[in-house]
Amino acid sequence: MSIPISSATPALTSTVTGSQRAGSAGREERHWSRAADATAERLGMATLAYVVATTLVITMAPFRFSTRPLHGLSTEWTPFDLVMNVAMFVPLGFLFRVTRPRGASSAWWLAIVLGALLSTTIESAQLFEATRYSSLLDILTNTAGAAIGSVLFTRLSHRLRVGASAVSALALELPLMGVVYLLVPLLWLTGLASSGSERAWLLLPMTVFGGAIIGAVHGAYLEPAQRVGVFGLIAASGGWAAIASIPGGRGEPLVIAAGIAVAIGSALLRSAATTRARLRLGPHRFELPTLRWVMPLFALYLALSALWPLDGASGMWRAGLELFPALHGELSQRMVFQALEYISTFTVAGYLIAEFHGRTNDGYRVMVGRVMCWGGGIAVMLELARGWHAQFGASVLMGALAISASVFGGWLYHLQRDHVRALWARDRGPNAVYLGSSPSSGAASPSLASSDPSA
Repeated sequence: MSIPISSATPALTSTVTGSQRAGSAGREERHWSRAADATAERLGMATLAYVVATTLVITMAPFRFSTRPLHGLSTEWTPFDLVMNVAMFVPLGFLFRVTRPRGASSAWWLAIVLGALLSTTIESAQLFEATRYSSLLDILTNTAGAAIGSVLFTRLSHRLRVGASAVSALALELPLMGVVYLLVPLLWLTGLASSGSERAWLLLPMTVFGGAIIGAVHGAYLEPAQRVGVFGLIAASGGWAAIASIPGGRGEPLVIAAGIAVAIGSALLRSAATTRARLRLGPHRFELPTLRWVMPLFALYLALSALWPLDGASGMWRAGLELFPALHGELSQRMVFQALEYISTFTVAGYLIAEFHGRTNDGYRVMVGRVMCWGGGIAVMLELARGWHAQFGASVLMGALAISASVFGGWLYHLQRDHVRALWARDRGPNAVYLGSSPSSGAASPSLASSDPSA
């Protein structure tokens, strides 16, 4: 029995079209999956390089090495040393997992191996430095810290992703959370540069800064999705502040306790404010209002940390090529940490500058000029002021390093933004990418703008 062509053709066409669409969807899914893995690899290499470099500098300064071992393994330890060694490697294990491709089953133990290898390298090198001491216990506690960071990521990511919306599932990868991650090594350096002096209180504005960002992310994404409650917010903000404050707050338990307290308070207040704004205004972007609220704290910290002690003004303006043109004598360990703190601050500044311009879809080749302009302007103003400081002086080298650090920070932001875009496209499909929210292409719909994770 023959089938009329007029009735067979639509069914056949529908079948072929469905197969083509399924094949196209599969190719697109594979494309965005590969893109997400590639962006994860680039972001991971850059972020880990920054954290590892900071860790190496902290543990190796003042870099006075001998050609032969100067001492054996030490067996001395204090409870604070144990806590500090664990805390310093928690971010390493956590960030390694954040920047690994989704579904990388071996990532959890690779984070532990990375921590063990880095710690072994550090302890081996310290055998050749007179002011440092090596210990097998340090390797064990450092490795334990990396393991805790890896396990912590596993627990958090599982809680955020299983049965969650696409936005709340990306909470750990949000570009705004990148600021929180970058603040950790900066606060380590702030504490070490303060050497137990009253300068250590500069930790407080930055723990308020970090707590506010954690609270804003909670109020905008996690609280409405019922993924993390108030106690979870307290644990997250307090734990972050502890890890950021303890390594540099040696001998300053009051500063550490105050830093944890203000971080928790800031997180709770900002979460409540973000929740109220969301309920009152409906779907809207929260990232830029959050940054505008906390930026005065960062500006205050930047000025105070660059010019401390504030009574160091002299009657003569000094300038030179070296790091500290006004310095007479040998460069101390504290001054090394202070220089690194200054550079690390500009890394965060570059990230923030790029984030303020992140609503556009410009590549970093276009954006880098704006980052250099803003970062360079801030660096020049601070160096001119430091020229009158009796301990520092205006340094051409320091200014160049600060500008370079801001460019690097801006690049980190763009890597983070590209990664979350790729994850967003993979999880929601390429048509859901937030590109329509660019000011140059018109405003996005309220529903899309409210769920855009990439600012």
